[in-house]
Amino acid sequence: MPPSQRRRRPVEDDGESDEDARPRQRPHIEASETEQEEEPSDEDAEMNGATSRVDEQLAKKLIRYVIACEYSRTPIRRDGIKERVLGKQSRSFRRIFELAQTQLRAVWGMELRELPVREKMTLHEKRQAMKSNTQSRSGSGAYVLSSALPEEYRSASILRPSKTPNAEQEATYMGFYTLLVSLIWLNGGEISEQKLQRSLMRLNADRMLASERTEVVLKRLERQGYVIKKVDRPPVGYEGDQTITWHVGPRAKEEIGLDGVMGLVREVYGHPEDAAFDKKLRSSLGLKSRQLGDGEGEDGNDVSMTNGA
Repeated sequence: MPPSQRRRRPVEDDGESDEDARPRQRPHIEASETEQEEEPSDEDAEMNGATSRVDEQLAKKLIRYVIACEYSRTPIRRDGIKERVLGKQSRSFRRIFELAQTQLRAVWGMELRELPVREKMTLHEKRQAMKSNTQSRSGSGAYVLSSALPEEYRSASILRPSKTPNAEQEATYMGFYTLLVSLIWLNGGEISEQKLQRSLMRLNADRMLASERTEVVLKRLERQGYVIKKVDRPPVGYEGDQTITWHVGPRAKEEIGLDGVMGLVREVYGHPEDAAFDKKLRSSLGLKSRQLGDGEGEDGNDVSMTNGA
């Protein structure tokens, strides 16, 4: 029978179109997708090695920079590191910083610690902070080089004063600013200009400290971040005298801390094991004791700040 005369079988309408009835073809898979990843070439290895060598050099440069800043007690700022050390590699700050930290701890027994953010102290500063829409920064962006040695290696017989400019002047300077910071902390975190001058007069240090004028030393302490001098002037149109107060600076909080203040007071008064004396000392520093279940301590208590100093 000719093909034209053959009867066609009726196609039932089951809802499928001709396109649906056709067998679906498998998508063509490119050969490149099935191939395994190529192993790194020698050129890539050389580039990685060159990057590693550059990072090592920058980390050593950063270590030299922070040690030089620490001898002069110059604030180590993030912007200064990017400008003087990293240069065009400023985007690699985190990687270089961590590498330098590892070398500082392993070789030098030191580490970089970020200073706390400077607090808003006056009413005007607090109002300006509330009005500003800028978000608060998580860190100060300034660092200090601190010892990372175990506690048993931090005795005065091992950690002697620096020989720059000489050991005697350095010891005098350290003793003075530790005493000054302790006085401020024992007065609730701030001390008036009049009260500070009375205290210095009792120490015979109101005019001269060794071979330097006390005024010059106080300005240096303020510049280095050990203390903060606040001058509150009366508003425009109001009569009155300006008020000067001294506060604990961010460097003192990190370098001395409350432990250093308590250690100094114990040495001066000679009551290291007196429980009643420790209770009065903690009260003067604005500390409160908590039971052993909430913290720890040699005497079964822990301390925490109450006045925010």
